[in-house]
Amino acid sequence: MTQEITSFADILAPVSPEEFFAVYYGKKALHVPGTAEKFASVMSWARLNDILNMTGIWSGASLQLFLDREAVPPREYCRPAADRGTGAEVPRPDPARVTELIRRGASVIANDIDSLNPGLAATANAMEAALEAKVQANLYCSWQKHQAFDTHFDTHDVYAIHVEGEKTWRIYEGRLEDPVAHPAFKALGQPYHDKARGKVKTEFTMRPGDLLYIPRGVYHDAVALTEGTIHISLGATAVIGLDFLTALFERAIHDPLARANMPRLSGPGGEAAYEEHLAKLARRLGEMGGEPEMIEKFKEYQRRYKYSRGGYELPGEAAAARYRVTAKGCKVAEEGNGFALEGSGGTVPIPPGQDKSVAWVIGRDQFTRAEFDAAFPETPESERAQLLRDLASMKVIAAR
Repeated sequence: MTQEITSFADILAPVSPEEFFAVYYGKKALHVPGTAEKFASVMSWARLNDILNMTGIWSGASLQLFLDREAVPPREYCRPAADRGTGAEVPRPDPARVTELIRRGASVIANDIDSLNPGLAATANAMEAALEAKVQANLYCSWQKHQAFDTHFDTHDVYAIHVEGEKTWRIYEGRLEDPVAHPAFKALGQPYHDKARGKVKTEFTMRPGDLLYIPRGVYHDAVALTEGTIHISLGATAVIGLDFLTALFERAIHDPLARANMPRLSGPGGEAAYEEHLAKLARRLGEMGGEPEMIEKFKEYQRRYKYSRGGYELPGEAAAARYRVTAKGCKVAEEGNGFALEGSGGTVPIPPGQDKSVAWVIGRDQFTRAEFDAAFPETPESERAQLLRDLASMKVIAAR
């Protein structure tokens, strides 16, 4: 029986959130074995096929292929196509070329898919609420004995949910302390990683229903044991001290001392006067950082630090959502026994019974979720929400 994910406790079970935050969070890796049904609502082969067939939403950047630890250049599996939103030429994956590379053992990485499936969106929302962090999901489909990536660390915490097949993961002793997405950490070469990773600390096999938590900076790698192995990596990026420095910069713009020129080193008082000015500036920045209004604004920034997943708003937010139509010139046309949406980027089949809804959307410049719901009250709410998510993913519409 498929389990519904409604909270962070559901994701961690049988480990409690209290135990997780006290023992593992930010400290060490955690492997939680689960039943095959645990994450069945998060992703399935059928839903993955539906997502990959939405060719209009993918590009060489969002759908990537790796073969034996090397990135496959987009030119080898993409063809030029016009972007529905801007009309600019972008590389779109060619299904035939992608299929051929998969047959050769290439791993498929589908980026930013957390808004493309209800179960996955619910999982990401639950994690964001508990972690007070932005959570973004990438899907990895790998093949037996073909390793997509060398040993590496991530600059965000990783929560890997295993969906299909089996995969061996290795966690190493080496760890960089709280790396961030900056060239200082991103530009480290593989020889550095191979030395810094140290010895294997633990090794285990992930199966459907398993969860793996890896703190940022911890070295790891993985290799598929079976064909068609799928896991979803949910990356959690929390608010850090550097974000406060950015907020402090915005506050300092309104302070005359911060805007003033630095004294000339050769001016009156020389370097001593220069150093005194720096000390005064540092004290002033400290005062600004401690202002009650500054603190409250930063707390609110953290409370709101999450992604918007169109169609997956929290209760009370959905009706107020506003959209604008970004793809002009699209039309609904008959195709076989059904209908399809035709545009400059290609043709996408429309789910049965949704042709009038799609035609209503593309016939407008902008609309609200409440207006859309009122126009099609006979359509189940879940189908209306999924259609808006699909259209947003294909860049036919965009949230305002």
